[in-house]
This record gives sequence, C-alpha cells and structure tokens, in this order.
Amino acid sequence: MAEAAAGAVARQLPKFKLGSKQVFLPDHVITFLHKTHLPPNEAAFQVPLTFTKFDLRDYLWNVYNVEVTKVRSYVKAQPLTQRPNRANSWYRPQSLKIMNVELKEPFQWPEAPTDLQPWSNELFKQREARLKQNRREQFFAQTAKLEMKSSKPVSKERKELSELAQKMLSGEVQWKNDVILDPKWDELVKSLDTKEGADTAAVKAKEVNNRSEQTS
Repeated sequence: MAEAAAGAVARQLPKFKLGSKQVFLPDHVITFLHKTHLPPNEAAFQVPLTFTKFDLRDYLWNVYNVEVTKVRSYVKAQPLTQRPNRANSWYRPQSLKIMNVELKEPFQWPEAPTDLQPWSNELFKQREARLKQNRREQFFAQTAKLEMKSSKPVSKERKELSELAQKMLSGEVQWKNDVILDPKWDELVKSLDTKEGADTAAVKAKEVNNRSEQTS
C-alpha cells in the first residue's frame, strides 16, 4: 500500500526540478499563440521580457499540469510605427518575447466556433468601427485638414435615400407626405395660385391684343 502511494506521488512530479520561489499575486500576462506551422508536440507563448525559460516551464506545470521537455526563446523587435494622433511622429513599440516549448503530450487546437453570438461579436465590430472612425477624425483634426465627403464610406441611410430617389424618378413610387401642415401655408399656396393665374391671364390678353393689331 505504501509503495503504491509513493508511486502515485512520484508520477505527479515532473522529471525536472521545480523552482522554490512562490508567487501569490502575479502581474504578468502569458498568451498562448496559435501557430499552424508547429507540430502537435510544440506550442508557442508570448511572455514578458523578464520571463525566463524556467519561469515558463514551472508556470505550465503548476497551473495547467503540463510537462515540457525543452524551451527555446527569442526576442522579436517591432517595426517603426506612426503615432495615431501625430502626422510626423514615429516610434518603435516594445519588443516581444516568444518562447517555443516541446510538450511531453501532444496538443490539438479545437475547431474555431462558427457562431460568435455568445461573445457579442456584433457589438465588438461596432466598437472597432467606431474606434477607427475616431482615429480618422483625430488625424484630420491634428493635421488641420478637412475630410472630403466623397472619401467617406456611404452610410446605409444614404443608400436607402438614393434607391428611393431612383424609384421616384422612374415613376415606380409616387411622392406623398401625410404630415398635416399649419393652415397658414394653405393660404400662402392659394395666394400663389391666384397670382400665377392672374399673370397667365395677363400674358394671354397681351397675345390676343398683338394678334388683333397685326390683322388690322
């Protein structure tokens, strides 16, 4: 019985020596990278620049019970990037540290979900579109330039208005307005009609006079 218990404890421990430093409130962020070119027994992680190979090895074992046999790391420099709110300001973002590990047991990535509704995908798209529009507005404000209306994407409302206008021009849809106007506008319309009628009668009378003079 004691031998079986000792064997179970031995199987739970990895083949390497674990670190003795305890971390109670970690503030680091580790990202599991999905790289399709890696075989099933390898995995890639983005770690802080201060992380060592032993830190990642102990982290995977203590948190996820994943044993690794080898760790390789490299630092990836970032290209020059233009600041979003300044036209002629460039900077180099902080470098990234990538670690590739060899797993004792292979890992297979699950299939990507097709229904993204549980993660509020539509709300995320609206947020990203709004952030992109804000960055464009800030850029034009910083450079003291006016964005041309033709350069902006056509909105859904403008497309609907354009389609309605085409239908009205072709006679497919008749214009109607069910809004009740103030009665004073009816009086104005009547006065305009009366004035137009008087002007038309005067023009016709003048034409008749001209014809009678020519015949005489």
